[in-house]
Amino acid sequence: MEVSTGQQSSVSPAQVAMLCQGTEVYGIGTIIKLYAAAWPELSFVALAEGALVDWLREHGNRIDVVPGLANFREGGPSLWTLAKMPSVLTQARRDAAKIDALLRPRGTRIVHAHWRPQQIIAGYMRRRDYKSVWQINNNTSPGRLWGAGRKLNHWLAHWGADLLLPASDFIGANWRGCGVPMRTVRNAAMPKFAAPNLLTAPPVRAIIAGRLVHEKGHHLAVEAVIRARQAGADVHLDVYGDPLDANPYADELRSRVAAAGCDGAIRFLGFHSEMRDVHQEYHLGLQCRVNPEPCSLWVCETLVDGLPLVASASGGTPELVADCETGLLFRPGDVDDLTDKLLAIVSDLRRLDAMRSSAFERGQRLFTLERFTLETLVAYESMLA
Repeated sequence: MEVSTGQQSSVSPAQVAMLCQGTEVYGIGTIIKLYAAAWPELSFVALAEGALVDWLREHGNRIDVVPGLANFREGGPSLWTLAKMPSVLTQARRDAAKIDALLRPRGTRIVHAHWRPQQIIAGYMRRRDYKSVWQINNNTSPGRLWGAGRKLNHWLAHWGADLLLPASDFIGANWRGCGVPMRTVRNAAMPKFAAPNLLTAPPVRAIIAGRLVHEKGHHLAVEAVIRARQAGADVHLDVYGDPLDANPYADELRSRVAAAGCDGAIRFLGFHSEMRDVHQEYHLGLQCRVNPEPCSLWVCETLVDGLPLVASASGGTPELVADCETGLLFRPGDVDDLTDKLLAIVSDLRRLDAMRSSAFERGQRLFTLERFTLETLVAYESMLA
């Protein structure tokens, strides 16, 4: 959905309160910071002290801490999760009463939540005449609890939400049929660079970023670059992510690089706190996630920064990357297809430059903060109407 920047909404962010854990850093924490940067009049209510609360205070945002249901892990056996639900619901009801006492004098109309615990609290606040908005950032397994997990999610949404905001159509598909109005609002990034970069080549410099775990697919990127170099392509790869120590997966990656004689071409650079600072030092990025990525913040950031991608065609990524325009999509988990796509893109530098410009243009048009917050306001207005 594209929204004209000329549209105006009758809903004010001052009428909205956003619930959060308070401990978020990256991921959903980054999304919440986008709202904070765009809407200084927005109220934030955290259920615990933490990194996000500190950041909001430092940036002058309105933040209250109401100790309560900050976290509720749904991992592990699904039946165990269900067994914990009665106590979770009881605590959420208590938290809703405390938050209501805080927000009612401010004229708050909408409670916006990202995590399941705070979404349940928002559901109880719905009983107190607030509108409850659930932003859905993560994928769910349709087969969980033999299909009953999906039904439980639908029941909870029908009970506790007036509006669902999935971050991709891929995520939204899990919630179709729950009976709650839904609008996709894809993630975004703050503009950082004034124009796409112009790089000399060769060598072609590629980057992959993310925690060093199998599901992120670093092994696919490493293997594809090794094969591309064996085929004569002058391509280098920098791997950003941790942990590098006491990590068998990282050890396997480094052993494969050493065995291929590629130590000088494939580097492991560890964690970088500001990845976007280095995006324009590279010709392209690799996104090789093995399991579906719901709506990658990193992919949004690379587009806004003008970094074309060779990316896994799974999850919400094909909604972000325009195949053959801002990058290339490969079959998920298929290192042969990834290698072919990598060779195709590094062998045509003029095409790679065109993709860099197209990525920057698409990022500035579709994945910046202005579009993100305007679509959210329009969704609010449709709910209230």
